[in-house]
Amino acid sequence: MKNILIYTGPEKRFNEEHEVLARIQIDNCLDLGWKKEDVLLVTDFPYEYNGVKSSVVPDGLYYEFDKNANKSKVLVYLLRQGIIEPEKLYWCHDFDAYENHPIDEAELGLENYDLGLTHYFYKPEWQFGSLFLKSSSQDILKLLNEVTMKKPRSSRNNEKKLTTLIKDNAIESSRYKRMNSTYNFMKKYMHIVYPEAIKPLRVLHFLPSNKEEDMPHTALEMFMYGKNKLKIPLMSDRLIKIFHYHGIK
Repeated sequence: MKNILIYTGPEKRFNEEHEVLARIQIDNCLDLGWKKEDVLLVTDFPYEYNGVKSSVVPDGLYYEFDKNANKSKVLVYLLRQGIIEPEKLYWCHDFDAYENHPIDEAELGLENYDLGLTHYFYKPEWQFGSLFLKSSSQDILKLLNEVTMKKPRSSRNNEKKLTTLIKDNAIESSRYKRMNSTYNFMKKYMHIVYPEAIKPLRVLHFLPSNKEEDMPHTALEMFMYGKNKLKIPLMSDRLIKIFHYHGIK
């Protein structure tokens, strides 16, 4: 399995928080035993950290109306260029979706599927922050990219359009698998989602600085210090050490 991280946009650089998250992601991958050549960091600007060098793609591979939702457009480009290779599985995820415990490809059960998709679980909508894919998914991702660019447009347009495509059976159900919440565990409704999640939690998805009005603590406090309804820390000691090393405490 290979690990894909994508960051493109008009600024041609990481913002301040994602500059730190990029280093955390790379260090975390290497600490978990990923080979450097299996970490596919995709940017539209040159970048290198700890021996991992980004693959630079052409300008314009992002959505002007939603600059945080660029994965489907970039994935289509990577597929067309043959950078995503046949017969291999790829995990593509946001910079704020961290592998908390090792993911074993065999445990995913994706041998007969083109895509492994995660869900919000607490509402009827599909997620695009953590997904598994093969090159055979090219037509699906191409379709998603096309409908994402159609009006009406909004934030998280790719997730909303993916949800519509699945609801309308425009994507054959035999081609994708709904993954367990452990592969994209988020901060909302933890007490509802946690009992169904495979333990230990594989992927934690949160932006450290995030704090919503109806939540008394930051996302970091919820995951690192257990300030959540579960009243337990969710990050592994190993991952916490990496966060601390990069000054996030």
